[in-house]
Amino acid sequence: MVLLAACKVKTEPSEELKAFVKQFDGKTLAAAKEELQKESERIDHFIKFMSRMGEDKENGYTGKEDTVAPYQLKPVEAFTSGYAAYLEGLGLTQEVRYPNSMLEANNAMRDNDNYDLEAPDVIAEKIFFADGTTKSESYTLDGSTPIPSPKTIDSALATVSYSYPVKMTVLKLDKSHSTATFKGATIKIDEMKDNQLRLLMGDSAYKNYLYIEAFNQDGKPLDYISRNNSSGHDPDDMTKLLKTYNNILQQLVKKIDNGRFKDIHALQEAMLDEMPGGTPFDAGRGGYTQGYYKGKVAGVRVYMAETRVEVKKKMMLKNLSPNYAGLYLVKDAKSDQYGFMDASGKFVIPPTHKEMTAINPFFFSSSDYDGYYYYRLDTATRQLVKLDLVAKEFSPQLAMVMKNEEGGGKGLMDGNGKLVIPMVYDDIMKDGKEPVLYANKSEPDGPLQGICSLYDYQGQLLTPTSYYTNGNTYSDGLLLVYDKTNHYYFLDNKGKKVIDLKGYQDVAPFADGFAKVRNTHFDFGFINTHGQAVIPCMYATARPFNEGVTLVTKKVNGDTEVGLINTKNEVVVPFSAASYDIDGKGAKMVYTIGEKKYNAKGGLMP
Repeated sequence: MVLLAACKVKTEPSEELKAFVKQFDGKTLAAAKEELQKESERIDHFIKFMSRMGEDKENGYTGKEDTVAPYQLKPVEAFTSGYAAYLEGLGLTQEVRYPNSMLEANNAMRDNDNYDLEAPDVIAEKIFFADGTTKSESYTLDGSTPIPSPKTIDSALATVSYSYPVKMTVLKLDKSHSTATFKGATIKIDEMKDNQLRLLMGDSAYKNYLYIEAFNQDGKPLDYISRNNSSGHDPDDMTKLLKTYNNILQQLVKKIDNGRFKDIHALQEAMLDEMPGGTPFDAGRGGYTQGYYKGKVAGVRVYMAETRVEVKKKMMLKNLSPNYAGLYLVKDAKSDQYGFMDASGKFVIPPTHKEMTAINPFFFSSSDYDGYYYYRLDTATRQLVKLDLVAKEFSPQLAMVMKNEEGGGKGLMDGNGKLVIPMVYDDIMKDGKEPVLYANKSEPDGPLQGICSLYDYQGQLLTPTSYYTNGNTYSDGLLLVYDKTNHYYFLDNKGKKVIDLKGYQDVAPFADGFAKVRNTHFDFGFINTHGQAVIPCMYATARPFNEGVTLVTKKVNGDTEVGLINTKNEVVVPFSAASYDIDGKGAKMVYTIGEKKYNAKGGLMP
């Protein structure tokens, strides 16, 4: 967490400053010194980043102008489907900073197509620990709010809040009209010179701006070289504030070295006294946006969210990487060596390792000039057991092991040292949605992905018969496979054959609850998750369903006609003899048929 001074006049400490100081509860002065030094290093990096912003004009602007299409507000379905995909993989991560824990809401499999969504606010209301105890208190899951316990957390009941715009207002600013207002907040051009633009915004404007679009003298939107934004002060003032704050951090470190504090409480009092009371990140301070563009900036259009849909949901968030070992790798501030500490803060494995890196809570590695070394943490005996194998990260409880760095047979070992999957496979992978592991072996003249056996996370073999997957994974709870006779099946997550695809020459994985199939006459149709033919094989070509719509073609008097249909085989866009193209996926998919474009639902686009 980076804190910045707001002014030199001493005021009541802000909530952000109090939270930062509270992180030091229970720490030794040596450990506190290390944290202050890390904070100082982060500030240094931020100062350097700010200084590099000014170089972007020279580094990226050649004088040649590049324009782009105007900004458009995404349709409501893009937000709803995007957040649904994001929340599906939402969990929490725990970082132990004895005697506290920091929890952060995280999405382990965040869809890259939804990167531009605003991250939701997540507040934990009840925390469930792995030992069966609970704690009912509100904590922001932002990675910086301390929770007064180092115990392993299993899950948390949380309120997830987010909003998305459904109506926007566009404000136009230029040299003759350099100021505007939005819901009582001022927006003004602070600097507009050559290819540079900087805007200052009041609080409600800063919170609700969607996009900053610099334009040239013809009103055309300019492409950008780089952009940044921050709440609080403009960049020039912020650089000064960063340097001031960093100086305070360094002075506190020197005072620790000089023995000026008798205990951690005395240091915390000094922090509250010497650090300014506010930060630019406090509510109500507004913010700025700054950018360098590929052309001379004549003005700017500021797209503001006029109306938003507010959403709140209760969710149970699982710990994505729980430490069930109950011991924590800690660097001892006195000896500068690594050891293992229990939840009481006591070293149970002495800090005697100069260098040590966690692979997962049960497996660790170290290195020197002679090579790498791998260890298993034996929680029963509380000892590090050196392995004669190479260990790599796989899951919180399992490590992938092999005989040497060059490879060889791969297997999985648990925290007890048991090989739950034997070291006979070329690769082992996790399914992204189901609790299933893929163990692959290559074959001469076989598919690139090899032949696959399915296991669960306990090492139970789910498929006595190996299958080819061609890289397919589970969708709609089913996995498409075929055997050495080219016979296709769908398997459930227990490895059981649930759909026999005898009679079909080609099959695609499920999408939107429908799988594309091809019969012996080379015609395409669709089956549902029960294996029932719901759209007969009647099309020359077909695409998988997306948002309840798919593109298909058919032969009419020797000509190929293209159209869009829905899951009931009803025509959404009439068939015509025209060229076609498909771009994007999910709610962002666009169909181009002839000269017309259609959205993911088959609606005609302007």
